[in-house]
Amino acid sequence: MVKELSVFKAKSILTSLGFVILLALLSQVKVPLPFTPVPLTLQTLGLLFIAYYLPLPLALGTVSLYLMLGAIGLPLFSGGKGGLLILSGPTGGYLIGFFFMVYFVSFAKERGLLNNPASTFFIALLGHLLVYLFGTLWFLAGYSQQGLVNSLKELLVLTVIPFVPSDLMKCALFSAFIFTEKKLKRG
Repeated sequence: MVKELSVFKAKSILTSLGFVILLALLSQVKVPLPFTPVPLTLQTLGLLFIAYYLPLPLALGTVSLYLMLGAIGLPLFSGGKGGLLILSGPTGGYLIGFFFMVYFVSFAKERGLLNNPASTFFIALLGHLLVYLFGTLWFLAGYSQQGLVNSLKELLVLTVIPFVPSDLMKCALFSAFIFTEKKLKRG
């Protein structure tokens, strides 16, 4: 029994580290946008797979590990950056939103809500909205006093609107992948 528990813990740790590495790699695929300090990345696609393939506690632990390792300075975040300055900078709210996205999508999966391509797409989209919410509120709190944001429209142009098309594609890719995999497993 003790040996089985040790093997389970070792597998969980290795799985979590593997997904942390995947997330770090996907964060390096970035497209800087000239009008906002927040780049386009593939991180949220990685978060969807973490939420889908890992049980909820391990999924949350994996994202927490990613954020903690990045916070102590490992170059896991977009552009090979790390450290507390990144977490407290303009992208910090998005990074915190990762935790809530994974919780929501994993919770939905465990409740059987990812049962068809449309619901899977919709749940993935709602997960992205959580990231937008935290990213936007963080950005507003940090930058509205500096005069960088003078209206809701300006705020959304900096924090949400540029990311919607690529995030819709990520949601579609995730849904298509999951249901293609399910079809292949059924034979």
